[in-house]
This record gives sequence, C-alpha cells and structure tokens, in this order.
Amino acid sequence: MANNYTTTTPTTLEFQGDNVGAGTIPLTYDIVITPDTGFTLQATDFTIGSTLPIEVTSVSFADTTTAYALGNLVVATVTLAQWYTMPGSSDVIEVDIDGRALPFAQPKLSFTTSGNIIGGSKGRFITASGVTLVSNATNDAGTIETRVFDVNIPANSQKLVVSYRIDSSAHDEGYYSSLPQYKITSSDPSRWSSQVSSILYGTTTDDQTASAKLGEITYYQIDFYYNMGDLAVPLSDGNSITMTIVAPTVFETPVVSINKAKYDGYQNQSILPSRDIDLSLNVLGSPGATYDILVMDDNGLSYDFTSTTFTRALTKSSEQTINASSSSSDFPAITNTSNFHTVTVPAYNEKAALAKYLTTTITPTGETKTTPDGTSTDPYVITLNQFGEVDFTIGVTPATYGVAATTATLLSFLNKTPLSHPTIFNPTDFPLLSTTNNSYFNISTPLSYTVNGTVSSASTVNITLSATAASLKLQVGDSVTGTNVGTARTIVTIADPNANVIVLSGVDGTVSGTLVFTRNVGISRQPLATDFKNSGISAAYKITPNVESIVTQATTNSTTVSIDNGDNVKDGQTVQGESIVGYPTVVSGGGSQNLVLSSLQTLPSAESLEFSNAMSDYEIVDINVTGAGTTDCKLNVEGHVNRVGHADIVESLVLQNFITSYVKPVATAQAIDCPLGGSVKVYPLGTGHTGVLTIVDVLGSGRSATDSATVSDDGSYLLYLAPTSGSTETITYKVNDGINTSTASADIVVTLTS
Repeated sequence: MANNYTTTTPTTLEFQGDNVGAGTIPLTYDIVITPDTGFTLQATDFTIGSTLPIEVTSVSFADTTTAYALGNLVVATVTLAQWYTMPGSSDVIEVDIDGRALPFAQPKLSFTTSGNIIGGSKGRFITASGVTLVSNATNDAGTIETRVFDVNIPANSQKLVVSYRIDSSAHDEGYYSSLPQYKITSSDPSRWSSQVSSILYGTTTDDQTASAKLGEITYYQIDFYYNMGDLAVPLSDGNSITMTIVAPTVFETPVVSINKAKYDGYQNQSILPSRDIDLSLNVLGSPGATYDILVMDDNGLSYDFTSTTFTRALTKSSEQTINASSSSSDFPAITNTSNFHTVTVPAYNEKAALAKYLTTTITPTGETKTTPDGTSTDPYVITLNQFGEVDFTIGVTPATYGVAATTATLLSFLNKTPLSHPTIFNPTDFPLLSTTNNSYFNISTPLSYTVNGTVSSASTVNITLSATAASLKLQVGDSVTGTNVGTARTIVTIADPNANVIVLSGVDGTVSGTLVFTRNVGISRQPLATDFKNSGISAAYKITPNVESIVTQATTNSTTVSIDNGDNVKDGQTVQGESIVGYPTVVSGGGSQNLVLSSLQTLPSAESLEFSNAMSDYEIVDINVTGAGTTDCKLNVEGHVNRVGHADIVESLVLQNFITSYVKPVATAQAIDCPLGGSVKVYPLGTGHTGVLTIVDVLGSGRSATDSATVSDDGSYLLYLAPTSGSTETITYKVNDGINTSTASADIVVTLTS
C-alpha cells in the first residue's frame, strides 16, 4: 500500500581507503522523510523494518517541529560503524525504513470550566489561542462562573487550551497564603496535563505593612493542556476543569526552612568519576532561608569557595540566602525556591577503591529550620565517593599438584572506570577492530607437569636428590631427562616418598646436575565456571548469578544484619539492596545468617540483598580440557567481562578441582557366575576410567566374541549371553579410556550354573 511519504537518498563522494574511524568518511547521514500533501508525520511511527546492515550501528528518528503538525518532517539519522572503509568501487548501503503518514485532521474538543469568583476579575480562566468561548454564566449568588469552550486540535497532538490566573497586584483584596486547587473530570484523565507557568511570592517580613508578606502568593498561573486522539470529543463526554481558591486570610509568619539539598546527577553515596569535575549543589527551601556549606574530603581538607580549592584551614561558605524562584523536574517552583553552588573536585587517579570521599554539610543559620513544620534544625549531609581506576584479571592458579598452565593470565583488563561496562567483541569476527578495551577472551593454553630436581649423588640408576620425592610431587612413571640419563627414561621406584632416593629405568653414565621430571596431565572431570575463585575477596568463589538473600529482621542504623540464608555469602563481598546506602562489604559472618557490615545501615524486614565480588560481573561462555593424558593437553576458556568492580578483581581458575595425574587404564580380572542359557552384565572397568571397552577374544565352546558378549551403547558394561551347555567360558578383554588402551589384557572367567 502507499506510504504517503517520500525519503531522500544521501550520497557522498569518497576515495578508496577513506575510513569512518579516521574521520575521512562522515559518521552520520540524514535521511529526510517528507509527507505527501494532506498528510502528517511523527518520528515514533517509524522503525527499522529488518536487521540493520553490518555497516550501520544505529538509526534514530526525530521530528523537525511538532509531531503530526503541518510541515513537520522526520529525520532518520544513520550512524555508520567506526570500522567502515570505502572499497575500490561504489558502495550502496540500504536501510529498510518502515512507517506511516496520517491524513491531517483537527478533531474538536468541547469542555467546560467553573470556579469561584473572588475580587472582581481576580481568579479567572483565560482562553488560549485558537480556543472559542461558546458561553459564559454565573450562579444566582454571583460566586461561581461556568464557561464552555470549543477548540480544534490536530489529531494525536497536544495543545494549550486554557489557563487559570490570580493577580493580586491589580486589586486590593489582599494576598493568598494557599495555592488554588483544581479537579479535572474526564472519561480519559490521562489526556489532560497541567503546568505552573508562573508564581510570585511576597518578600516583606513586617506584617504591619500593606505589602505582601514573606511567603504570600501575589501572582499565580497554571496552564492546562489536552492531548487529542483521532476522534472529536463532544460536550456530552463531560470534560471539565473545576477551580477553587480560598479567600485571603490573616497573614501568619511562615516557617522558613531548607527542604532539600542534592548534587545534580548524584544521589547520596553516589560514585564520582576520577577525572576533574564541577559539581552543582542545589539547595531547595523557602524564600529567606539562610545556611552555610562545609565540604570536606577524607584527608580533613575543606573546600574554599573563594579559591575553589581544598585547603588545610577549616573553610566554609559565607552565609547564603534563598531569594529567587526557579524550577526543575526535581524542584518544582510552586512552593519552593533554590540556590545553586559549584564545587570543583580535582582528579583522583590513585589505584585504590573507596579511598576518597567528600562529605557536604548544609547547616541552617538564624531562624531557618530543615523541616517545613519547623521541628528540626539538623543539617543536611551528603557523602560522595570517588574511586580510582581498577583492574580486572582472569587467570589460572600457579602450579597445583605439579601442574601449571603455560599462559597463566587469560585476560588482563587494566585501568578501567569503576563499575563501567566495557566493550565486548570477538576480534576474530571483526579483524579490522582494535582490541583496545576488548573484554572478550578465547584462550587455549597447554597444561603440563614439569618440575626440576637437583642431583645430590648418583649410583647407577639409584639417584639421590637434594629434595624429597614428596616435595617435588614425583610419581612412578614420570619421564626423566638430564645429564647422562639417556632417552625414554622413567621413574620405576620410589621406595619412600618422604625420602630423597628414586630409581630410574636406566642411565647412560654418571647422572649429575638438574633433572627435569615431566608427566602427562589427566582430569577427573571437565572444568566448570564455578571452579574460578576470587583471590582478592577472602577466597570467595565466583557464583553466577550473584548470591541473593532476604533480610529477616529490620535494622535501624546498625552494622548487624540477619538474613535467611548465608551459605554462599563470603566475607569481603559487597552488599547491595534498595535501602543500602553506599557500598558496604561483609566484614564477618560470611557463611552464616548473621552478618557484620562495614557501615551503618537501616534495612526493612523482607528486603532482598545481593552479594557480589565488588559488584563485578563476568561470564564464562565455554570451558573444557582437551588431550588429557597426552602430551598435547590444553585448557580452553572463552568468556567476557560484563562489568568491572569498584575494586581490583582477580578471578583464578583452581586447577586442583579437576586435575589429576594421568594413569593409563588397567584391565582387571574378574570371576562371575551365570546360569546356562541366561545372561549377566559385567562391569570390568577400573575406578576413574570412563572410556569404552574393547573385546579382544572369547574362548570356550568355540563361540565367537559377538556370540558370547556385547558392549553396551555407553561402553560401561558387557552383556554376557551364556550357552545352553558347558561349565566355564573365558572372555579376554582390554580397557580403553578414550585416550589409551590398557597395555595388558585380563580375563573374565564365567562359571556356568544349572
């Protein structure tokens, strides 16, 4: 069907080798979408119809004026990938854009207003532009005025339809100590919205003067908006605005107070970046409120607002007074005003976490309170943390049972912003991308047992070492190389592991110097992601997802907290929750239901807490060992870092969890009974061997191997089928563990019973 709109096709002349990352190709291109005559557009009606081409990272849509307004265009901004390079010929990048244009329409809204009449024309509804006053009437007492309005509004757009205003400066009826109250009646109240566009207060403190007193309202205007749909809204739908204002009352001295204080963009206990930063402190209160500000760091230095530096001398701001009205999303200017102060914080690049913090104290002065009801003068205190850069390292524990990884560090992710989300990509998929800030890793590193022993003395094959066999973790069968040892030599005897004497399979002369012992690496199982241990947080094992528990008893300003299950909670872990302030850690109690935290907390019962290693998050996508028992044993690990922590993190793979000394499988002799003509399962595998069985021969009664025994599908047992006559049969077999086959065969002797 027709789209009822057209799009432009941006083009550019480039040369082979031009690159987005180098700035020789523009990063973005604009596609302008224009509606056909009689149609209108809005940006949110447009999307990408299919998967973006690989050369494009994103497409955003924006209106040039107002959605669905006549003349509004939609601009689709296409952002290219940083790696895109101009090829040797013309290149066309197609972006599939889906959307719609709607016929221009202006459905009519009919609504009523009513309000009490105070002081002549004071407290009146004011017609907005384009709005028609249909009728106007007052009640018999002349105290309530009702108006009817009509207004055409473009479909799916918002319009100012009416305002309500009080203006004491034009009359002598006095001033107002309370704001007007309003009620909106509608079948769909969500289509109505309001905004206070202006408000003025008196500033005089002398209640004997004729001027407006401090806190009294002298001027006020609120604007009402309607968000029109596709259909007209008749008067019968009952849309109405009812406004009520209380007549002026005798002036009462209001409480002068500071009602709130915050740094724009940062909550209490927020983290500041380590770079230089200018902070905006917003102090909100009533007109005339006074206070001073003290900003101190963890070294006892205080901020000098004149020199904008931290000094040894105790410095604070001069007394400040709230005077001017202002408004923002956080601080509406209906009943309050605010002051803004700048605090310049220098860069902090030391590699330490939670080692620097700022404490800001806003203290009321004079008669100023810190609650609107005047019951408190407690200062406002705001604490901000500033972290240094952190490291995130994933590695393998050093030699364990004599086994070590050739590449001990799988990923070293250094000097990162605390709690940042690093870039994740696979450089093999995108070879043109730089590996800088790449948090993805895919490592294959050899695993081997290698240890050196120094010869103390030697008598042919009897070797005395300077260290015990146990301390070197030597085993019978280890390969040995060194001066005059020869080739293919092994340890054949270790009479006493706690002694220094070993016996070799042979020598070619007098053995001396350093001997090198090697051994093939075996595994008891495949490694798991939970085999990683955090060496920096009290040996806390990495658990994904992070540990969660529930508060069982409410606490008030306490470091002690009780939880329902602390089995997997470790000392040193960071605690987070909806009511948690800052970044406390578990000081003690890990593994139990009673914890001690590093800072005071107020927590409600049943709140969920999360425990993590410094709030870090990484994922092991795949981990396995290949070639166990061979000379090509390798550890293979793939993963990526989702978020670095607020402290240095070292996650280490614990080899001892799954590494063993490899021993070739051994077939063992067995004796079993089986009735004539019956069957029996035989489990001839030794402990630790999980490979398949290999049947070499079957003797007795002249039967073949397939007639007498078969191997199960999983290779875990033999199914023996007995003949109908005879007394015994013997099955000769070997064991294969998937790596090697047993050197010697063994017999399973079957005694046939009636």
